[in-house]
Amino acid sequence: MVELEYHPDASDEVAKAFSWYARIAPEVDELSKLEFEHAEELVHRSPDSWATYLPETRGFRFQMLPFVLAYIIRGERILIVALAHTKRKPGYWPDRLEQ
Repeated sequence: MVELEYHPDASDEVAKAFSWYARIAPEVDELSKLEFEHAEELVHRSPDSWATYLPETRGFRFQMLPFVLAYIIRGERILIVALAHTKRKPGYWPDRLEQ
């Protein structure tokens, strides 16, 4: 079975995003968590289904949230490298691919 793992910085981004929604938009918080869990499930089940995002990566674009779940496939492992906001700091995370 393919393993789904997170780069430590991507884990931090997820935690910060959920914290922000819980604090600023509590009415959206539960929906954002459900959408995130659904995205994880879809990527885990069919990692090749999502479009190439940057060289070596694929990206799952959320419907309700302004994020892309950027990941790479390495053998039997899917590594989430970023929860990248679509409107802020583009291109800040590709150096994580080398870690």
